[in-house]
Amino acid sequence: MYRTSNDLRFVKNREALQRAYIDLVKQKGAHAITVKELTQRARVNRMTFYSHYDAIDDILAEFVDEMTEAILDARSKQGDAGIAALFETATELMQQEIDFFRLVAQGSEFELFRGRFRAAFRRIFEEELQHASNLRGTRLTMAADMVASGVTYAYLDWLAGDFGDLPLDDMLMYFEETLARFVAE
Repeated sequence: MYRTSNDLRFVKNREALQRAYIDLVKQKGAHAITVKELTQRARVNRMTFYSHYDAIDDILAEFVDEMTEAILDARSKQGDAGIAALFETATELMQQEIDFFRLVAQGSEFELFRGRFRAAFRRIFEEELQHASNLRGTRLTMAADMVASGVTYAYLDWLAGDFGDLPLDDMLMYFEETLARFVAE
């Protein structure tokens, strides 16, 4: 679990720990990181780490939650802009640390990221399917889960480079076509 605060010192230390985490993941992978080297890299003490997080994996959980909120916030400002806008927003948010997110998308040790990412998109697709189809209750939840699972994993596989140099626009077009077919049935 991670903790939040608007205190300037807390925010500064959190940012330093996140930066150190990104750098260490890129350097040596997620499972090889220790609290000691993370705090040394961030230039904070061990107690500071534990005032922010219970475990190193909580840093990734925080990233996912922050990204999810940013995507949902951008989506609410855009209105119902479709799946393309959803993934364009996600890609824009990841662009600053794209090498890190590509590693996360590739690595099996980042299943937490994939699961949370999928859960966020399930919420979005559930809303979209509710408005665009006659599905309700369990059928709506199951349909949203299937769409979110497929689309999320395809997007993360694209991010990881599994589809070669497929342009984002082409992938988004496939997503839109697939969802349209799903809603039509």
